[in-house]
Amino acid sequence: MASWRDRLKALQERVFGRADASPVPDDEQRGVAESPAIAQAVPAVAEKAPASRARTGNAPATFKAQGKTPAASNATPPRSAPKARPLAINLGIDFGTSFTKVCFRDLGSEVSGTVAVGKGGKEALVPSIVAIGSDGRLFLGDCVSGKQSAVIVPFLKMRLAGGPIGERLPEFEGIDLNKAESVRALAAWFLASVIQRSQQWLAVHEADRLKNRLTVWSANVGVPVEHYDSHALTTFEEVLGVAWLWVKDDQVPKTLQQAQSSYGAAQQCLAAEVTDFHAVPEIAAAVQSFVMSREAVPGIYVYFDVGGGTVDGVAFNYLNFRGERRINFYSGKVEPLGVSAIGTALGNGTTGEIDDVALEKLLKSCAPSTLAEFVQRIRRQVGYVIMTARQKDGRNWQEDAFQSADYERKFIGKLTTSRMRPLIVFMGGGGSNSAWYRQSIESTYKAFQHNNAGVPPYKLVEVPRPKDFIVPKGGGGEFIRFAISYGLSFPFGEGPDIGLPSQFDEAEKPRQWTPPGAFDYADSKDYC
Repeated sequence: MASWRDRLKALQERVFGRADASPVPDDEQRGVAESPAIAQAVPAVAEKAPASRARTGNAPATFKAQGKTPAASNATPPRSAPKARPLAINLGIDFGTSFTKVCFRDLGSEVSGTVAVGKGGKEALVPSIVAIGSDGRLFLGDCVSGKQSAVIVPFLKMRLAGGPIGERLPEFEGIDLNKAESVRALAAWFLASVIQRSQQWLAVHEADRLKNRLTVWSANVGVPVEHYDSHALTTFEEVLGVAWLWVKDDQVPKTLQQAQSSYGAAQQCLAAEVTDFHAVPEIAAAVQSFVMSREAVPGIYVYFDVGGGTVDGVAFNYLNFRGERRINFYSGKVEPLGVSAIGTALGNGTTGEIDDVALEKLLKSCAPSTLAEFVQRIRRQVGYVIMTARQKDGRNWQEDAFQSADYERKFIGKLTTSRMRPLIVFMGGGGSNSAWYRQSIESTYKAFQHNNAGVPPYKLVEVPRPKDFIVPKGGGGEFIRFAISYGLSFPFGEGPDIGLPSQFDEAEKPRQWTPPGAFDYADSKDYC
């Protein structure tokens, strides 16, 4: 009987072949294949052998049974070209009344940065304007020189929301530019053009990031909370869907006539399409960097975004249930009191780019009565936003900032304003650098006697700059201008849950205490 060593050696020779195996002649191969016993046994052994063994220099019996030579067994099959890995890029589009800003977010590396979407890829801002040439061709606002004859359509977002700013637009070749269908087509063309510019800029300035990757695009656009909580949201979502289909199919119209006809065709396809272009409340995006930070403390906050055309104000309650963040918007109000809107009114209808510095000069030279009227309009907006939220929340906002376990108040009565925990008022937008806006907002507390209404003093602060916000070359850098577009760069659904103002009624007033057994004479009737 053979020893165990001999049996092991025989098994190895059957599975792996002999170490000194030489090529087998063709007639011997045929003999192996013609032998029924061996032909049935060889495949059974091959199935037990690891697949990696077939790449070794000693060909197993399987290849002999199939009539293949050892040289053929050594040939490696050609490798297919590796597939490009997907790269998810989300665009956050701050569709401003006067200017539009864009941030991108690389979802893999979890960083956001600005996009120089302006003319020539060198400016971070693009005017929210569509220009119509004499031949009907459409242009972005920064592509039209003063020498060209063109119809200018400004304040697109407010026109889309149903609250147009400025003068009535003229007709162009029989098309009324003031009608809803014209505004929708122009707004969709503007957003589609901004997306295309952003993609082209990233392809050049972020080439290393996109190299050998399959880019998967998505986008969000900001909508004021007041409009997000109204029928205007349906209009915005329809316009976004059409713009996304135009970009996806690379069929962005060239002329006004094409935009109107193509809009209707794309609108009919929206029901069967799933677009990756979503509407998001602007202020929810603006406070994204705050609510996602560890320093964020649950409580009541106010935010005013001072833009070129409007001032958008909201008050919200920030909640955090063991990491589950939520923002309940109690109130929201948009007013045409932005830097350019006031500057244009003070400049007797003259147009042109007006920043916070130019506005300060105009305010100093205007009539005192005119200045007082603008201040009062700002105060009324601030008062509406804060007091509406105060009535819906129902709690006492005037808390002692110094209350602790080691401190006990020795008196009964109202707190002094110096001891109250302040009401945090975030300031955002390019116009928030203006001292006039800040003073007008701060003066509301004393002018409207909010101390007697249970409101603590205001403390105006800027939204903190996040650590994952990068500034590519040529993309601008002041975060206060990009707070909204930064928050919008996060994919739809990744931010905190949202509650809208219409979901909250005024809180019930607390019932007055009555002593036990007291008789309510108001409910009694006179009787004999």
